[in-house]
Order: sequence, then structure tokens, then C-alpha cells
Amino acid sequence: MLIKTTPVFVLASLGCAATLPIASFTNIHNRQAGSSAATQLLQIAPTSNTCSGAAFPSECATADQAAPYLISAMSTHGITCPPEIAALLSLITYETGDFKYAINHYPAPGRPGQGTRNMQMSNYNLLYARSIPALAPSLAAITTAESTDGLSDDELNAVRALVLPDEYAWASAAWFLKTQCASVRPQLQAGGQAGFAAYLGCVGTSATSDRLAYWTRANTAMGIS
Repeated sequence: MLIKTTPVFVLASLGCAATLPIASFTNIHNRQAGSSAATQLLQIAPTSNTCSGAAFPSECATADQAAPYLISAMSTHGITCPPEIAALLSLITYETGDFKYAINHYPAPGRPGQGTRNMQMSNYNLLYARSIPALAPSLAAITTAESTDGLSDDELNAVRALVLPDEYAWASAAWFLKTQCASVRPQLQAGGQAGFAAYLGCVGTSATSDRLAYWTRANTAMGIS
């Protein structure tokens, strides 16, 4: 795979005119690329330098740990547009509290089945699990249903557990954008707050001040003006 000196997530500031070949910024084996990504993630999620004091240590990851999985996620789902990458990173960092959580715990005990690194609801975790061939046998042992209607809390949590390993949990936001938000991608790719708001609307939330703060930091980290 060809990776030269291009930083991982720093691409350009002109919307999707700045897209690069996937291999040029998503080779998870490139140490320089991983280091660049971690530095940018720290700009977006300032407390992701440590897991010290994390409420759920087993769920916490540092920027250094998260970077290779996020690079791989963008590669797997073909996300190369700078505004899309910034939006995904801002959502993930916000939803996980700077990578401290992979499960929704609040208000205790949390919503059954909700989790992954974009805190997907249980119905989307079922769809996501169904999209991954390697999980088919394990999923079939839990449920063969095509929706979460009628599933018990234990079943919802078991489905979530299938997509919590790092190779899946970090890619859930990219999968969601690609499969569930295709209609808003042109707006998001154009850049700007309106596009980000359209994306959040697809996710099921709105551009609150705290979400915009993460998004602004993501744009700054990637050099998007």
C-alpha cells in the first residue's frame, strides 16, 4: 500500500474536491499516519490522552489506541471527503466522551442494546451486525429476527456485544453514514454548518452548542476553513 507523507485526516478545506485515494491516508500499518491521526484526535478530544480515572476502564481508549481503528473504518467504508470525516470524528468523540465509553450507561442502567463508538440504538446495531458476514453464526444464535421488536433486553445486549469489539465498534459511525444517511451526504460533503446539521438530523439529533464545539475542533484539526 502506498502511503507517503500525507497526514491521516488532514486533507484540505475545499469540500470533496480534496478527496484522496483511500490508500493515501488510511493504511493502518503506517506509523507516521497513525501518529498524525492521534495528534488530530487529541485536538478534537482533548482528554483522550489518558484513561486514568475513566468510569468504565474497559471501554476507554486513548487517541493513540483509537487512531488505527478509525483509519481502518474510513478505508472500509470509503469515506474520503474531509467534511464527512470531520463530522464523523466529531460525532464519535462527542458520543463517547472523548473515547471513554462504548455503551450507554446514563441514566443508569442505560438503554438496552445501545452502544458502539457512535452510541447506535439497538435497532441499528442489529442492522449493523446483520451486515457483517463474520457475525452471522453468532447473530443467528441470538436471533433470526430482522427487527428488534419483541426482543428482550438480554437479547438486545447480546446483539450489541457482537459489535463492541474494536474492529466493529469504531466503524459503526462510518457504516451508518454510508447506509442510513445517503440522502444527506451531498449536503455534508459540501461542507459548512448546514451540512453538518443535516447529518445530525439523519442521526436523530440536532446541532447543539456542545456538538458544534466538537465539530469546530474537528474542522480545525483537519485544516477545514
